[in-house]
Amino acid sequence: MADETKLLSFEGLGLKFGQELDLLPNPGDKELVFPCELVGCIKDECLIVGPPASTGALPRLIEGQRIVIRVKLPGGIALFPSTVLFAGNVPTILVYIDYPRDIKFKQVRGALRVDVTLPVLASNITDLRFSAVPGKIVDLSVTGAKLHMFEELGDVGHEVEIKSKFQIESIQRLLQISAIVRTRSVKDGVFIYGIEFSGGDEEKLIVLMGFTFHAIVSGHLQTIR
Repeated sequence: MADETKLLSFEGLGLKFGQELDLLPNPGDKELVFPCELVGCIKDECLIVGPPASTGALPRLIEGQRIVIRVKLPGGIALFPSTVLFAGNVPTILVYIDYPRDIKFKQVRGALRVDVTLPVLASNITDLRFSAVPGKIVDLSVTGAKLHMFEELGDVGHEVEIKSKFQIESIQRLLQISAIVRTRSVKDGVFIYGIEFSGGDEEKLIVLMGFTFHAIVSGHLQTIR
């Protein structure tokens, strides 16, 4: 899988009002990220963003502050720096930022991936000592996923089986999917696994494709409890 970076215009992104974006209030800190929604646009002048309904809040921003906006799109990630022109909270929270021009778009050649937060139960088929291990899916595509597990699940090369709920609008499905562990690491007591889905169950593949593309088009983080 190779990456390709190119420059796009704002119109070339094809964004819709209400689409969720990532706001980085400190360009030097890529871990400090706040969701926001695209509310409006005055061409060649400014963009208007507001808080998402899920939080109803944005970080404190001041006029002249440099920020970065990140946009997750089918096939890649778009990034552009901007400047806060005006920030107000009456009658609602709205932030006006400078209109972007040269937007860096990093195209990922490979399966489309989405950030998610989905509870998961996983069992190791190769080593039966690891059974019904709780955790969450944090990254998903139709070919694989990244898991954050609260306990050890096994080693690279092991066959595992995950069970989780996937929702598209009002349709919800409980899937049980076989996979192979491709990567394993531990950070702050969390076991991190990269898995590759195996098997050729077309019905499950269709559900995964629908879930992935719905998440990308809606621009919202997918969370099911």
